[in-house]
Amino acid sequence: MAEVIGEIGGSSSRWAVLLHDGSVHTWPSKGQRWPGFNPLSGDGASFSAALHDLITTVQPEALDATAIHIYGAGCGSEERRVRMRAAIAGVWPDAAIQVESDLMGAALGLCGKGGGLVLILGTGMNAGHFDGERLHCPMPSLGYLLGDEASGADIGRHLLQDAYYRRIPEEVSLRIFGEAPPTLSEVLARIHQAPHPARELAAFTALLAPHLHEPYVRDLIQGRFHALAELLTGFFRPDQVTEVYATGSVAYGFRELLTETLLDRGMTLTVVEPDPLLGLAEHHRQRAW
Repeated sequence: MAEVIGEIGGSSSRWAVLLHDGSVHTWPSKGQRWPGFNPLSGDGASFSAALHDLITTVQPEALDATAIHIYGAGCGSEERRVRMRAAIAGVWPDAAIQVESDLMGAALGLCGKGGGLVLILGTGMNAGHFDGERLHCPMPSLGYLLGDEASGADIGRHLLQDAYYRRIPEEVSLRIFGEAPPTLSEVLARIHQAPHPARELAAFTALLAPHLHEPYVRDLIQGRFHALAELLTGFFRPDQVTEVYATGSVAYGFRELLTETLLDRGMTLTVVEPDPLLGLAEHHRQRAW
């Protein structure tokens, strides 16, 4: 009997299937993007239909899975878990479906049998302390409008502020944006009209990756990481932030700067991965066999 693990964000998702022989298969392939689902505002029927078609194409035997383990963004409340469960039931109507938050998925996928501060740092940001069994989340998740410090959306917003306030050295701005940044009206329209505004902001953060040797770029990213470190140390006890287990595109892409910044505050980046899917697959494989 197969089991399926899904790590679902608002704009994309990643999947693993554990087959009866102990083998693990993951999707999507590198360079592909599978649809995501936000249980607060997403269209569950459209997500189910798209996901069903993809799985039918790449591995139809996964549709016979008897147990589905979902770790989803926005699944911190029971109401949203119910919505996520209903969307997944559109693909696996007869399976037992378990839904947990993406932060719990990160904890199980990164910490193994240990514990520490679990940090998701991608388009958005979230953090909690995992004691090996339970997740403790004293810090509210404010989203990209009010919080998400050091996330892709947050760094992208500060980059655009600096661009339009003319705080970027001219030669550095040329390297990042080309001849000139997009016009303010273009950027505002792009963000406000997008189905995922945070993702649009985070896209500007990706422009910084080739320019980490530039002092401006390093200062910008480290400044946001310092803001994050200050926030974390205000909500968690010192013993809860000694070891940090991080995942997400920003954490992984800028891991050297993140490591340096956390060390300045007495925190060690113990594990950093682009996503926790393989660790989650191993966690469930050990439970199944």
